[in-house]
Amino acid sequence: MSDITMSSLLHEQGGRAIPFTPGTVIEGTVLSSSATRIWVDINGIAVGVVPEQEMSVQGAELKPGDPIAASVLLLEDAKGNVILSLRRADRQRITQTLTDAAKSGEPIDVKVTDANKGGLLIQLGDYSGFLPVSQLASEHYPKVDGGNPDEIYARLKDLVNQTLSVKVLTFEPQQGKLIFSEKAAGDTVQEAKLKHIKEGDTLTGVITGIVDFGIFVKIGDGEGALEGLVHISEIAWGRVADITTVYKIGDEVKVLVVSTADNRVSLSIKRLLPDPWQEIAGKYAVNDIVPGSVTRVTPFGVFVRLGNEIDGLVHISEISSERITDPGTVLSIGSTHQFKIISIEPKEHRLGLSYKRVKGDSSKEAGDDAAPKKKRRSKTAASEEE
Repeated sequence: MSDITMSSLLHEQGGRAIPFTPGTVIEGTVLSSSATRIWVDINGIAVGVVPEQEMSVQGAELKPGDPIAASVLLLEDAKGNVILSLRRADRQRITQTLTDAAKSGEPIDVKVTDANKGGLLIQLGDYSGFLPVSQLASEHYPKVDGGNPDEIYARLKDLVNQTLSVKVLTFEPQQGKLIFSEKAAGDTVQEAKLKHIKEGDTLTGVITGIVDFGIFVKIGDGEGALEGLVHISEIAWGRVADITTVYKIGDEVKVLVVSTADNRVSLSIKRLLPDPWQEIAGKYAVNDIVPGSVTRVTPFGVFVRLGNEIDGLVHISEISSERITDPGTVLSIGSTHQFKIISIEPKEHRLGLSYKRVKGDSSKEAGDDAAPKKKRRSKTAASEEE
């Protein structure tokens, strides 16, 4: 094989030029394959060799007689062989495939090579791609009680070596950025199930999973069953600090179908319950002094639960007339106090409260109280002088 040279080939071809140049991707047939090199018949025109450093994952699976596409690196080495590269040909082919897929939106099949706690890793030639958890189809989404990251990681590891149909969301080869989406590629099984429900339907389901951001609810039975998410903001009209104190796995719940966009079922529990914000105008009024329990402390203020129904905000400026940097040093979670209502906006679900105005230490109220007292003292003093 090494006795065949480019010169002899040119002579056999009658002096005609070989129809390819360095950088060209040519097709041929594998003559022999080993761990260190692959010999290729280039359509009877020349013999090519793929050295070990230019092999690819594809090369390990090739056997004599298999078709092969490789990039020409050198027309003739010292022994007269054409030097080929599978790795570079793969990069060109994969680059074109990803570019076309990103533009057209057509799904492609990829094999999961690894996983981390944020999603799946996909290696395509020299490109490292990522499929985030949020972009998984419903059947592969890891529904883990309490959102335990180690359990999520274990579920994702089960998908390693599986082939998934995905869409290319982002492909920026110069920056090495490659992002996939499985749910965007279309979930045919989910689509079939979704034909039986529509937005606005009221359904009954069973809680199958509880995570930090909401609860998963199974609707229906058998192969037609599907799962939807009740986001934490759709569980109750008031703030839910710990979902597990309200619901547990296996509980039966009534839900409203809010959306079926992108093959994801979004559900709501609170929208089937009376909205307490529509009733507060008859219960409360600006300047009312009401009892409330502190449910959350933030850098900008504290949230207070009134009547176990709604949460109002005490802005940091309404906690004390003295400058404070940590609202929790004055109002701690779980503590109960009297608060003054300073604004009510039922449509926006906002209620403004003040703690300092109840304590009587706001500068405005203190000034209002101080003025008449000073005036009365002045009259007394004047009568004594007379």
